[in-house]
Amino acid sequence: MNRAGFAIGLYRSDITPIDRLLRTTVGRQHTLDDIVEKLERNAKKRGGQHYLFIGPRGIGKTHLLTLIENEAVGNEKLKNLYTVIRFPEENNRILSFADLLLGVLDILSEKEDDSGLKELHHKLSQVEKDEDIIDTIVPRLRRYGKETGKTLLIMMENLDTLFGEQIKREQDIHRFRSFLMDSPCAALIGTSPVYFPGLLSLKSPLYDFFDIAAVEDLSEEDTIELIRRNLDWEERHDILKDFDSLIPKIKALYTLTGGNPRLTVMLYELIAHDNLMDVKEQFQTLLDQISPFYQDRLKELAPQERAVLETIALMRDAPRTPANIAARMRMKPQQVSSLLKRMSASGYLTVSDNPDDKRSRLYCIKEGFFDLWLAMSESRLHRRRLTFLSRFFEVYYTDRMERERKRHELWEKIDNKSTAAQKNTEELLGYLSDLGDESECATSKMEIIAHKMGEGDREAVGEYLRECREMTSRFPALAWMSEQAGGWLESGPATDVQKWLDDMVEYWRSRRGGDLEKVVDMADHLANDLSGRRLHQVYVELLTDTLRHIESPEKKIPIHLKIASSLKMDGQLPEALDQCEKALKISIEIDDKVGEGVALSDISSIYYAWGDYEQALTYVEQALVISRQVGDKAGEGTELNNISQIYHARGDYETALSYLEQSLAISRQIGDKAGEGRMLNNIASICHAKGDYEKALTHLEQSLAISRQVGDEAGEGRALNNISQIYDAREDYEKALNYLEQSLAISRQVGDRAGEGTALSNISQIYDARGDYVTALTYMEQSLAIGRQIGDKAVICATLFNMGHLYMQNERFQHALNAWVEAYKIAKPMNLAQALQALAALARRLGLSEGLAGWETLTRGGPDTLKA
Repeated sequence: MNRAGFAIGLYRSDITPIDRLLRTTVGRQHTLDDIVEKLERNAKKRGGQHYLFIGPRGIGKTHLLTLIENEAVGNEKLKNLYTVIRFPEENNRILSFADLLLGVLDILSEKEDDSGLKELHHKLSQVEKDEDIIDTIVPRLRRYGKETGKTLLIMMENLDTLFGEQIKREQDIHRFRSFLMDSPCAALIGTSPVYFPGLLSLKSPLYDFFDIAAVEDLSEEDTIELIRRNLDWEERHDILKDFDSLIPKIKALYTLTGGNPRLTVMLYELIAHDNLMDVKEQFQTLLDQISPFYQDRLKELAPQERAVLETIALMRDAPRTPANIAARMRMKPQQVSSLLKRMSASGYLTVSDNPDDKRSRLYCIKEGFFDLWLAMSESRLHRRRLTFLSRFFEVYYTDRMERERKRHELWEKIDNKSTAAQKNTEELLGYLSDLGDESECATSKMEIIAHKMGEGDREAVGEYLRECREMTSRFPALAWMSEQAGGWLESGPATDVQKWLDDMVEYWRSRRGGDLEKVVDMADHLANDLSGRRLHQVYVELLTDTLRHIESPEKKIPIHLKIASSLKMDGQLPEALDQCEKALKISIEIDDKVGEGVALSDISSIYYAWGDYEQALTYVEQALVISRQVGDKAGEGTELNNISQIYHARGDYETALSYLEQSLAISRQIGDKAGEGRMLNNIASICHAKGDYEKALTHLEQSLAISRQVGDEAGEGRALNNISQIYDAREDYEKALNYLEQSLAISRQVGDRAGEGTALSNISQIYDARGDYVTALTYMEQSLAIGRQIGDKAVICATLFNMGHLYMQNERFQHALNAWVEAYKIAKPMNLAQALQALAALARRLGLSEGLAGWETLTRGGPDTLKA
């Protein structure tokens, strides 16, 4: 059967089953054999030997007593020589020798099931005078020894407390010593965590009384064997089958615990059962129990020496070199070096060469548990997580993939609503969120934040945000998520934000689970969902992360092109060009003609934005050739349209119209009604530019009809917007406004933020033409706000340029200048040819320095001024 449910007693000897105790004992056989041999040899001797085991808490003294007790009752020779009187670990009621004798009598009466002894104990429990109790019990115990031929083997723990704090009268201790020494009726085996004063003073009755043995920490080999035996006893074959892979981790844990058995068993519980809550409580209890001992140790040191120990204990993020220690203590290096040498000589510190810098040395606190206690005592004031457990996870989960598998496993437990273990599981995730580089830590913490937002746990969200805010600032997606979570704390939940965060978490989990196909699909979905949020950096980061999970070159091409599109909208044209060229290179290498054509077309659009029409035309013509080679009629139509836009920008309307008519014919040929509508729209634009408003209106009305026929609401909105421009050119402002309001309503209905911004800008132009500059400015400001939200810098630049004129007409000269300077700051690095040409012409009208020099001077805070 699987015995994983049987508990390990960390503080009480009666919890752990004796067969488990025997099967899992390591590193104590020599000590056990030695005490058994001595007990056999010294039995029935007057003033026989008495034994004291000294070792820090958690070293296994209680465990050792249980092993000795088991030998005394199971060994044929010993059980005929001794009757075991095992006191509980805590004996707070024993305040005198008489109390101790009553305790012996009580245990003996129960063990022998002797009604006479029980009645005697009951009677004596009511007696007030200690002398009467002593004078009655001591002879009775000696008689027991003579009648049975057995010695009472008294086992007591924490003799330091018993003889230092509880039995304070020295006369009682003398009587106890006499009782043990004057007859062979009793022998004492005791434990203590420290050498207490009674052992060291020549005047003490206990001086040179005990055969003292130190209980040592386990060796590295013993630690490994202890964990293996516990796993074997619990029949944890799932872990044992790969036990060799655990050994490096156990060795690391050995360094952490210093071979303390109780800590080792606690960590075993965590390894085998993920039982963090119990381990945490046990560890805190152990620290509390050992605190008086270490507090006394600190009192023996000078203030500066205590400061050195605490400083070293808290240095988890930097090498413990003399220079670093001096910096933390704000002391001179020479002074600190002197302290370190003195404390090393006195046994508090160990010193070793720094592997990263052979010229410096590293200092560590010699006792690993003292180190942990110091760090723990200080960390309670500063953080929720225990330093000790944080360090445990650091040494146990060193591999990122292993950490991610663990997180995946823990989140599955939470998703399965395992409420009994929910707190434990969430706290484990909290500790894991401290591991790894900044990106890993921040991602892990944001995942917890999203979960806690779903639960409405504002306190937890706030705590984790404080932990990860500095980390997230370096990662656009995480920074945006942190910003949204902060907004949630201030103003409550927003449905779309919560959904987006949940989707992002699902993406991370899919990535962690290794489902790369799902990862790519989800990243694509999330990236597309970012449109209209001004989150180009987030979009790019997400797709860049996706690239790392894609092995197929063919699948990398569209990702590079999507990244390029977002970078272009964000005004990062050189970076966008780099992504396009990567897509082009891959396409050529794998002979993907379709991908090659799309990459060439996108490269052309970047040169078009720069106003380099020759280069733009070169690339788009190559794309056109490829579309025709592969028989991609839709692609051919797109490239013909793109060529037309270049000739349109050059003012060559006839050539532009020729290409558009070819593109229109292809759309009709392949039945692409939406494409046909767009081409009619573009043809109308050229007719408009030529001043042929009737022909433009005819094409636009055809485009509008097609858009409505195929349900292309975005196309319908564009057509209505362009129709309005015909009526605007004719100065029929009422009709123009009517069409724009329809276009605006549709854009808002379908969530077309770009279309909405365009409509608002054109409405502004109507009010401007009417002389209502205040209303015009209001609409233009709304348009600019949308442009900033979308993050399309070319659109922002154009809107700012128009807004400058509106400010000027409203006699807000400085605002106008600021708008134009901002437009210049956007256009200059992007090399937006049309915008820069317009700004150069404006500079002449404003009386600024020739060309763009005036704008450059204003950008740098120079003396050029606006001539009103």
